[in-house]
Amino acid sequence: MNDSERTVNEYLTGLELGRVVFEPDGNHPPDFLVNGRIAVEARRLNENEIVGGGHRGLEVTSKPLHQAVLKALAASGPADSTQSWFVHYSVRRPLPPWKIIETYLKDAVAEFRAHADDPPKMLRLGRSIRLEFQRASRSHDTLLLLGGYSDCDEGGFLVTDVIRNLRLCIAEKTKKVSRVRHKYSEWWLVLEDRIGYGALDADDVQAVRAELGPIEGFARVVLVNPLRPTQGLEVWRESAV
Repeated sequence: MNDSERTVNEYLTGLELGRVVFEPDGNHPPDFLVNGRIAVEARRLNENEIVGGGHRGLEVTSKPLHQAVLKALAASGPADSTQSWFVHYSVRRPLPPWKIIETYLKDAVAEFRAHADDPPKMLRLGRSIRLEFQRASRSHDTLLLLGGYSDCDEGGFLVTDVIRNLRLCIAEKTKKVSRVRHKYSEWWLVLEDRIGYGALDADDVQAVRAELGPIEGFARVVLVNPLRPTQGLEVWRESAV
């Protein structure tokens, strides 16, 4: 059971509708079965990028990129008598292949060190990555160290982001359960909300419902706050139509 599934499990257990069983049919949908009759699919609601004919979470690329930047900065070498510099990187997708990114970063660090007496304030690495440099108040172990980062594909208007990514998640799960839907009369989709974290108010929920419209195949679609797993917001319920 992953983190998102644990959050959903806590939410379902708190409803006290009956016994909650994880993966009742093994490694096949549904993820949970409640009271022997309600099939529940669980997933993380996260921000995604469109890739080819599908999508993937932004964290799929953001985490390895972060590690690549840290590795490149650690290789910048000692500050010596030169002042250390903080580096802030920003990223915009799509990203080039990882080998190209690693080469970009290595070349950027080498260029900065070669001009350490009069260093650049900013370097662009292709179309996707930008490095900005700010002088540190003292010398550190390395010439360059991470000062911060920003992901230009993250954030935006909360309700818009929730709606856009909900549509992706609903389509993904609808396709996944299509072959086994007949096994259970009622299906729910319960999502660990890593975008809004329970911040949607009543007007926001109404806006989400209005944009999504009727959802075929799921009796309920619920967003669960990972910080308070017993807190769930129903953005769709058949009986509410």
